[in-house]
Amino acid sequence: MTNSRSAFALSLLAMLALAAACGGESASETAPKAQPETQSNAAPANTTPSAFPTAVLVDPNTASEADLAAVPGMSEAAVAAILNGRPFATPTEMNDAIGDALDDDARATVYARVFIPVGLNTGAEDDYKLIPSTMSAGKLAHEFEEYRPYESMEQFSREMSKYVSAEEVAYLARFVTLD
Repeated sequence: MTNSRSAFALSLLAMLALAAACGGESASETAPKAQPETQSNAAPANTTPSAFPTAVLVDPNTASEADLAAVPGMSEAAVAAILNGRPFATPTEMNDAIGDALDDDARATVYARVFIPVGLNTGAEDDYKLIPSTMSAGKLAHEFEEYRPYESMEQFSREMSKYVSAEEVAYLARFVTLD
């Protein structure tokens, strides 16, 4: 069992290192800047880019203004809201700070790259609902909570693979921590 956990962890780390070395996401995954006239403070629609990003998430609490501005879909108002509102303890706090600075599509695009990981065993339903996924927000939160307590990321991967592809399981693992 320990060898399979180690192999899984090494495989995941290798994927992340390869993605970072290759520049992360492709240009086809970028989205146009959000238009301020059509924005809402709702949670992002649970949709993801056609390919699941594998690069390490940007930490909104430590990222520079330039790093935040370079994120596809990020508006100037959202960058300012993040810089002025941090530090954030949860994704919900960041979402509340961004307010109307992003529309739903831009929010999903941004959250696929900028996010505060949520504890699998202690995370709140509202935080899970902000994770961009092909699953509906409510179903995703329900499935994350249903299998608590998680003893390993291998367990998380095994349980989530019942509902989504292996590619999406690896993508979802970027948004959570084993606490």
